[in-house]
Amino acid sequence: MRILILSLFMTFQASAATVVSETVGQVGDYVITSREVQITSVIDAVLFPPKDAKKNTLQETSPGSKEFRSHVTAVLLEAVVAMEAEAFNVGTVSDAELNEAVGKIERATAGKTYWSQLQPTTVEVNKFTTRKLVAKSFIKFKTSSMAGIVSDIDAFAYYEKNKAKFGSTSFASIKDNIKSFLAQQQLEERLRSWFEVMKRKYKVRNFL
Repeated sequence: MRILILSLFMTFQASAATVVSETVGQVGDYVITSREVQITSVIDAVLFPPKDAKKNTLQETSPGSKEFRSHVTAVLLEAVVAMEAEAFNVGTVSDAELNEAVGKIERATAGKTYWSQLQPTTVEVNKFTTRKLVAKSFIKFKTSSMAGIVSDIDAFAYYEKNKAKFGSTSFASIKDNIKSFLAQQQLEERLRSWFEVMKRKYKVRNFL
């Protein structure tokens, strides 16, 4: 009888477990918690899964883990980009797009213990999903506006500077590859600079 009571008590404790949440960042007056980061990380992995993602598994992360800091940074940037998109009235999400995304999340998280422990509300899922879709859309818009054109002269200068790496490969045969590489490099630098401006504008603070 004593063993049975102990077993029932331990089962109750496991089912009543909750995720301890702490403040990990702030955007202006908006506070971001570790729980929000965990929920958002799951949403991101469901909607935009990495190539090596395993099927039927969730993106689990916890404060103190190796990858958690990068997840916090991603959520902070996502928040400021969504705010900037709202300020410029661009990157809106239709009801149909949101419903489709939320439906996908619900199917992927159904019956998953980790998701249940996070206890996300419908309002939270809709809010974080909308923010993510708006941010993705606005970044796509900014990326297209920041894309530059790399001249043959710039490409050749890079080729000459890195001739030891290219060996006997002729410039003509790799010119287009070099131009694509330099254009991507230029775009990433412009995006980094833009993110830094946004972080200052919206007073982003990372507490980790």
